Order: sequence, then C-alpha cells, then structure tokens
Amino acid sequence: MKKIPVILLPHLLVSLLILGGLFFFIYVQKEADVKTENQTLNSDISTLKQQLQEKEDFISGQTEYINELTTQLADCQNTAGTNENDEDNEDDEDENDSKSSSDYRKKYPDLYAGATYSDDATSDLKVYLTFDDGPSDLTPQVLDLLDKYDAKATFFVVYTDNKTYTSYLKDIVDRGHTLALHSYSHDYDKIYKSVDAFLEDFEKVYTWVYEETGVRPTLFRFPGGSTNGKTSVVNDIITEMERRGFIYYDWNVSSGDGSNLTTTENILENVCTNVGSFDQPVVLMHDGAGKNATLEALPTLLKTLADDGYEFCSLDETLQPIQYKRK
Repeated sequence: MKKIPVILLPHLLVSLLILGGLFFFIYVQKEADVKTENQTLNSDISTLKQQLQEKEDFISGQTEYINELTTQLADCQNTAGTNENDEDNEDDEDENDSKSSSDYRKKYPDLYAGATYSDDATSDLKVYLTFDDGPSDLTPQVLDLLDKYDAKATFFVVYTDNKTYTSYLKDIVDRGHTLALHSYSHDYDKIYKSVDAFLEDFEKVYTWVYEETGVRPTLFRFPGGSTNGKTSVVNDIITEMERRGFIYYDWNVSSGDGSNLTTTENILENVCTNVGSFDQPVVLMHDGAGKNATLEALPTLLKTLADDGYEFCSLDETLQPIQYKRK
C-alpha cells in the first residue's frame, strides 16, 4: 500500500479540523434552537396561565356585578308576588322555624345595638359614599382622598387576618367616618343558610371590630344586598337583626365597580349621572383589593360632585335607610 505523502498530512489534518468544527457548530446550533424553543414554550405557558387567571377574575367580577344589578332590579319589582312566595315557603318551613327561632333569639346576648331611624327622607344636597369589602391596601389612599375634600363616608368592612389592614379600622374611625359591617366570611352559601348561620358570622365580625376599635357598629350591609339569598331566610334575618337594634343599608346608585372590567370612565358616568335622581343618594363602591379603577376615579368623582354643590356625608342610625327588601 502506498504511503500518504508527507506533504498531504497537513491538508488532511486541516480538513479534519474543519469537518469537526462544522459538526460542532451544527451541534451548538441545534442546542441553541432547542433552548430557544423551550423558552418559547415556557413563555406560551406563562401567557396562557395569565389569560386563564384574567378569565377567572372576569367571571368573578361579572358574578358580583350581576348580583348588584339583580339587587337593584328587585327594588323596582312589585313585592306582592314576593310576599305570596314567602307565604308558600313559610308553610313548608313553619315547623322547623318554630323549633329554631327561640334558639337563635337566646344566642349572643351582647349582640344588640338599639339603633332607631327617622322616617323622614333628607332633601338636602348630600351624597353618601359607601365602600364595601375593605379594609385593603387601597383603604389608606381612599381615606387620604376623602380628607382632601373634607368628605365623610361609610365603610362596610369584612374580616381580614392581615394585621396592617386591620389597623386601618382605627384610621377609619379616627378620621370621622362611619364604620359598619359587611360580614365575616362573605360566603353567601354559608351565611344565608339560616338565621343561626348569619348570626354566627355576624357576631364574629362584630366582635373583631369592637376589639380593634372599641366601636360597636349599628349599621350593616348584606353581602349582595338584602335581596340576595333565600327569601324566607333573609326575611327572618332582617326581623331578628332589627329586633336586636341593627339597621341594614342597601344602595340606590351603583358605581358598577363590582366588575373587574369596569373602567374609571364607567364608574364616573354611573355615579355622576345618577346621584341627581335621588334625594338621598347612597353610592355603592368598593375599597377591596384590586379595585384600582375605583381609586383612580375617586379624585374626579369627588371634585365633580363637590363642584355641583354636594356635601359628602356618612350614614348613621338617624337617617331613613335605603332598603330593597321592605316588610
């Protein structure tokens, strides 16, 4: 066999190096392509997760907003049909009620307020801003804006185990606003199960507020409004709460901020165009977590209504309450 000429060896070596380098380059390129593809997939997964969360938030917000609209609609309906349905329901439940009513009336002996209210509606140019679902990280900013316009409001609070948020209860009181109750759990299925269930939940949030502030609230708002829940049960709850001297408040002007899709412009339009329709406009808003559109709308809302001559007042037990469900 012929030997490879010595002069060809360097060329052969160079060729091998070039070939090896080419293979290495192809390998590195494929690795880079795989890495890029993985990054793209991870990005797509992250985007899909975010879109899913947005959809879930949307559904939650729309559910709450529908509850608000349903409550408002119920106020306009003829109550005669409701009364007939109540009588039919009560026929089925009289036996159970007779066994349990005396029980819940004996519970929570310290859960009494003794509040009364006037039957005379106010005709002054006043507006009553109310904020549900706080305290949250937004509450201090809401309080600062209210101070700027010397505005008083009413805060219907829900229990939180966040110590920082809990400290805002005292701020609400110290700044001259009305501290009222919304619920402990805000769990519709739980609190509207029976009068006993509602009282158990209410006593917890009542005690929490009293221990944190020394205030014994007399006003409360049903989660979802007074038309939410089983009709006969809510009627019984109202009867028992009024017997204990508490007053419940609904609203006649909704900001619409129960929906997470509501914009700042929507809130301003909903409130500013409707307050003039009522002698005693009670505005439903929220200072719960995530209600940034409400916070952003508040400065313009306060300025607009102040320029129109409105005085911002807090609710108290001397006013005639706005209530959807009347006896």
